[in-house]
Amino acid sequence: MASAELPPRLARMSRGPLRLLGWGVPMGPLRLLRTRGRRSGLPRTAPVAVLAFEGRQWLVSPFGDTHWVGNARADGRAGLGRGRRLRPVRLTEIDDDRKARVLDAYRRKFRIVPFVRDAFRTPGPRPVFLVEPDG
Repeated sequence: MASAELPPRLARMSRGPLRLLGWGVPMGPLRLLRTRGRRSGLPRTAPVAVLAFEGRQWLVSPFGDTHWVGNARADGRAGLGRGRRLRPVRLTEIDDDRKARVLDAYRRKFRIVPFVRDAFRTPGPRPVFLVEPDG
């Protein structure tokens, strides 16, 4: 299975939040997601927007099967947070009736973000993960 690539402009833009979040700077709903590389086993970090919905936390990949999605599917465990404070979490992909509600809430919450609007204009899979404490 091939991973979806981020649009080049977004890939360049994500370097800033990645660095700021790494320093511990608060950036609204953005957090660092640290997964273990499914092939290399090395830590991989990406900025993600955490959605608080129905009393739980969710991660949505608007661009489909990106690298962090593949890593989360392979392991299911990750670190989520800012700076050096990454809490261990379990990521469980959902594909039931909750998925449509979570995707709708994500689109409404982040509709002001241009790349979210653009991503949802194109068809394709949108993986959704439930975030739960690990341990």
